[in-house]
Amino acid sequence: MTIFLLITVTTLLTIGVLWAVGVRFRSDPIQAMHAIAQMYDGKFTQTKNPEQTAVSFDLHGQPAMLRIKPPVGYAGRYLTEFRTTWPEPRLRLQIQPRKTLRPDFFYDESPTIESGDVDFDAKYRLYAEQPETARNLIAAQLFSALDELNHLTRPGAAYVEIHDGFLFVTLEKTFGYAEQLEVLVAWCCEIRIPSTTITPNDEQAQSAANETKVPDTMRTICNACGDVVKEDGVSCTDCGAIYHRRCWDPKVGCVLYSCEGTKATEASLTN
Repeated sequence: MTIFLLITVTTLLTIGVLWAVGVRFRSDPIQAMHAIAQMYDGKFTQTKNPEQTAVSFDLHGQPAMLRIKPPVGYAGRYLTEFRTTWPEPRLRLQIQPRKTLRPDFFYDESPTIESGDVDFDAKYRLYAEQPETARNLIAAQLFSALDELNHLTRPGAAYVEIHDGFLFVTLEKTFGYAEQLEVLVAWCCEIRIPSTTITPNDEQAQSAANETKVPDTMRTICNACGDVVKEDGVSCTDCGAIYHRRCWDPKVGCVLYSCEGTKATEASLTN
């Protein structure tokens, strides 16, 4: 009987230890986001409606954000989105893997173009309003990190979009460990940082010079819908979070978990 009790107690203790270890090292996207916030000295937030988790931080002198977003369209899984500024505010392009196209991810009707890189065109579909600029970016291999991102997200996929002075990288997967998120940020940096070295040709430079100058805005992100707030924005009087005027619901108030604000004032969006 004593031996039986000893075996039983030992077994229960072993199960308890294994369970505790499993809980400690279990994949947890929220804990991973907390850890990445500490790693980059960033700000961790969770919103109530829509439900999402985000970390805002500084990336080589530029604002950046990681978000966990609810499923979009028919994808059926939570998404991870990386975003940071892009130095050319007029550039608009989208890149989608050919194997897992998600047309409901994007709302732009730009024409599909060929980049001229045979390997790239075999794997990705490219949409761009400025084909020559897009081809220059592909030729400079700025998006070679896409292959690594698509390996990282299997069985999901990685998508790239640039518009309104922002770079967006959307991945059909959430990551349960800070180390994975750190690798994700590193590959996204490979896309973002070299873009500052791209020089437009004479024709593009003259065309840009002839266009009306785009106002220098903060390009703030709406905390409700996640899109850029370029005009007609409001800010929560309690915490300063920015929203589109159309997205601010006085019945709901500020959507950040850390704030209970119910009033908003007109936001100043220019530097």
